[in-house]
Amino acid sequence: MNWKNQKQIKFMASQPRIFELMAVPQERHDIAWLVESIREAIKVEFATMPPYLTATWSIKEAFNPVATSIRDIVKEEMLHMAIMCNLLVALGETPSLNTDEGVPTFPGPLPGGINPTLVVPLRGLNREGVRIFMEIELPEGGPVAFADTFPTIGAFYSAILDAFVSLNPPLDTTRQLEGPLGLKKIATLADVQNGIKLIVHQGEGSQESPEDTGPGDLAHYYRFGEIYHGKKMLKDSSTGRWDFIGAEVPFPDAWPMADVPVGGYRQTDVPDATVWQLIEEFDRNFTTMLDHLQAAWMLGSLSELSTAIITMFTLQDPAVSLMQKPLPNGNGNYGPCFRLLR
Repeated sequence: MNWKNQKQIKFMASQPRIFELMAVPQERHDIAWLVESIREAIKVEFATMPPYLTATWSIKEAFNPVATSIRDIVKEEMLHMAIMCNLLVALGETPSLNTDEGVPTFPGPLPGGINPTLVVPLRGLNREGVRIFMEIELPEGGPVAFADTFPTIGAFYSAILDAFVSLNPPLDTTRQLEGPLGLKKIATLADVQNGIKLIVHQGEGSQESPEDTGPGDLAHYYRFGEIYHGKKMLKDSSTGRWDFIGAEVPFPDAWPMADVPVGGYRQTDVPDATVWQLIEEFDRNFTTMLDHLQAAWMLGSLSELSTAIITMFTLQDPAVSLMQKPLPNGNGNYGPCFRLLR
């Protein structure tokens, strides 16, 4: 996940917390700085999931290879957020997952001031949306196929890791969770290093290779690149360069879901009572899921985490049903709002 060159930005559009945190001299990266940085990282990881899930659910064939690929990315983003939640409670703090501050607004910029010119919508799968996903996941140093370099969220994670190494704080495992998605408790500095390395590598790959854990397992940017370019990414045996030159990746048929308006649909704008019931059902289930996630790390409860995951699966049916309901103006179909109800 990337941000634009800071020298080109005089004013942040919203929530410039990561820029502020990165502007603090390294010698002042104390525990308070570390806690605030981890909180911002949690927000960023969470903010990727609603748009990715929405795109996945809009694909008419649920087990289409493209749907499977994006679904795998969502699982990894969930793991990344969970790792950062474990790091936060390891320092004696608690995530804020079910509050207005913790839930992003769509369409809008990513949290923390990352790439403030990039507006991320909730929409059905289309090529422009996939291009936005590639912008979110842009690797540090640029894609391996190109020479350009860009500052990225990887630099932010590196600063977090450097602070852990410098401070070497005690790590409390009492309320940490492990199990789902391969999540592990973080008890040592080596565990911290492994967790942050996993997050960066799965999202960006390395500067030498677009692959994550092994051959054919691409980092997120390149998986989205295959969908966007319609070709598998391979290493050219004659040049040694990676590029989208492999087998065709057909773009899947998707429901024509329109961009959800800022703040989500309002009842006064939805004349069909059945549609409004689906919108409310989705938002209720989404809120319930977040409440269980909050309880999971507040109490150190694996059962709460399991319940949150089960609740997440209840989001798909109302979302897909909404995507088949045309808007009154004929400009596409409805979609889920990911709205916190309080």
